[in-house]
Amino acid sequence: MTTPALSNRPVPAGAPTEPDDAVPGEPTPIPVDRAGLCERPGIPLDPALLAVARTQFGMLTTAQATGVGLSAPMLVSLVKAGVLRHPGRGLYAVEALADPEPQVWHRQLCAGALLLYPDAVLAGTSAVLAHGIPVWGAPLGMPSILRPVSRAGGMSAFWVRPTRGEVVSTAWGPASDPATALVQHAVDHGIVTGVVSADGALREGIVSLERLTARAAEVATWPHSSRAASMLRLVDGRRESVGESRCGVALAMAGIAVTPQVTITDASGSFVARVDFLVDGTMVVVEFDGKVKYAAGDPEVLWHEKRREDRLRALGYVVVRVTWAQLERPGAVAAAVRAALVAR
Repeated sequence: MTTPALSNRPVPAGAPTEPDDAVPGEPTPIPVDRAGLCERPGIPLDPALLAVARTQFGMLTTAQATGVGLSAPMLVSLVKAGVLRHPGRGLYAVEALADPEPQVWHRQLCAGALLLYPDAVLAGTSAVLAHGIPVWGAPLGMPSILRPVSRAGGMSAFWVRPTRGEVVSTAWGPASDPATALVQHAVDHGIVTGVVSADGALREGIVSLERLTARAAEVATWPHSSRAASMLRLVDGRRESVGESRCGVALAMAGIAVTPQVTITDASGSFVARVDFLVDGTMVVVEFDGKVKYAAGDPEVLWHEKRREDRLRALGYVVVRVTWAQLERPGAVAAAVRAALVAR
């Protein structure tokens, strides 16, 4: 099989929240601004067509629209009036059903891709999301799909690559298996983005390290395959959040060896804390301080956290707190930890 060409172009990517009574795998109804859709003077959208769109995550094909009598000029008028959105050739979205949240809109575009191309398979970042794996740092505007084509190429709405690998079923539709998707995701978007998703997949038992290793070996001759190889060296399913994954990678790249999720006990063996990271061979603790539970400023939560940290300090540990802002500044995390190591 010929190895498909890869591109640095974004290969995007979350699933819309389903109500308790949603049927697994079925499109979730989305509230509609009927005034904007059906009562706009001079620009009607037939209720039958709207009903079809509601079963397709807000998406319609040109064939479906023309099938109920909408001519090309009428479609242009509906787009100009803000009733429809035209993400790419052959595809429209009902504007009132288009979700502003990037991951949900990505899921809608994936539904559109499968409407247009029954032979399509979700790939890369799109497949990662279809498997329920967290994604950070990847552009979400253009789904990635596989089709029986001879070479890779971009379309206005999708990035298309030749069909390859194992295909599995997901709630979103057919997709590359998780390991293949994660490797492609890392190749397309880089080491840190790949590690964040791979950590999440390992943590949830969606993929195994052995499977990831095998899939990465299959693409060892591809352009940018070193990103997938580096992802494998840095991945650790013990990390529990996007922030922890990014923090762990920042420390590893700076040559600071840490162990995640370490349990600290006192002299009697009583539990004191489970810390995000402990610098190997030291008593320096690294905690990622981006947890939502602290954001509300609940006095009881803050008091328990202060008491926890006081107990760690009483045992001789130095606690370094890492924030989202530090993660955005290259070298800031490593500098803070190194300063704590020197201070000891």
